[in-house]
Amino acid sequence: MSNQQEPENLAFDNERSLQTLVRTITLSQGEFSLILLRCNYAVLRQRMVERLRQLSPVHIHEIILPASVKTLYTNIREQLLNEQPSVLMVFGLESIKDIDTVMTSANQVREEFRKNFPFPILLWVNDQVLQKFIRLATDLENWATIIEFENPTDELVNFLQQKTDEIFAGDVTPDSQMCRELETARQDLQNRGEVLEAALQASLEFVLGLNDYFHDQIDSALRHYHQSLEFWRESNHLERQGILLVNIALAYNRQAEKNQTENQRYWQESRNYLQQAINIFEQARRSDLVAKHITKLGEVLRRLQAWAELQSLVEKSLPLHQNYGTPLQLAEDYGFLAEVAAS
Repeated sequence: MSNQQEPENLAFDNERSLQTLVRTITLSQGEFSLILLRCNYAVLRQRMVERLRQLSPVHIHEIILPASVKTLYTNIREQLLNEQPSVLMVFGLESIKDIDTVMTSANQVREEFRKNFPFPILLWVNDQVLQKFIRLATDLENWATIIEFENPTDELVNFLQQKTDEIFAGDVTPDSQMCRELETARQDLQNRGEVLEAALQASLEFVLGLNDYFHDQIDSALRHYHQSLEFWRESNHLERQGILLVNIALAYNRQAEKNQTENQRYWQESRNYLQQAINIFEQARRSDLVAKHITKLGEVLRRLQAWAELQSLVEKSLPLHQNYGTPLQLAEDYGFLAEVAAS
């Protein structure tokens, strides 16, 4: 770590930010004020919220915005009904689907906030939402006080390690918010001059690929996957090689769906990578992972109408799914056999 004092300093800075926040909401009782709480990590935010509840001399009313919300002002009014809280804390801005519309409309009715909300409003924002605020709700943002909370370097490294390990192990299915937090953590560490270990960087390449895949940026996803795969091949980490091969195959599946004129070529690529993955899992003696992913190869063989190969595959997958699988996987196996018979 480049600065051994940094964790203590950041912990102190966060506590100082909380004290500033408590003073601000205490002094703003009975009048509108807007406070943007900048924090990029859900775990840190929850920790700060719990500490704020302990410190605040007044009760803080909390609401969560639905992802489908279109207007901030109207949704706050609807959730409050006729209540006038001492302080209002708002969560969920980072999950709103149409954040541009929400920001633009909030700026247009900014005077309504001042007239009808005579209490401090605390909005939790990450960097992406804050940038939207600055760009699309400039007048409203000019009224705001911004208070920042940050994670120490060692916590960021531990967060990256823990989450990427969980994703590789299949214990966590990452969503776009988790991918965004991981990428932000990587960027924060880079800005602090921290150099990640090669294994952690390779794990992050996998997550970056997943994020691109979620956003249908398949070429970029494949580049990240292959960079990660190269490291795990050199390290001879069989399980992670297999998982990457499966995800590369899924990327080619998506290419096939998007490019109907060339889909046979993409299905063939998918078959090759899935077969490699199955071979790797067998080499690693991970029959559970073979059972988990072999159905994907069956689906591709069905797409290719490779009936003889599909029959051989089902003869292999049936006993695996009887030991390690689910009723759904067994049903898919029998469905494949029915299609082979019908062919």
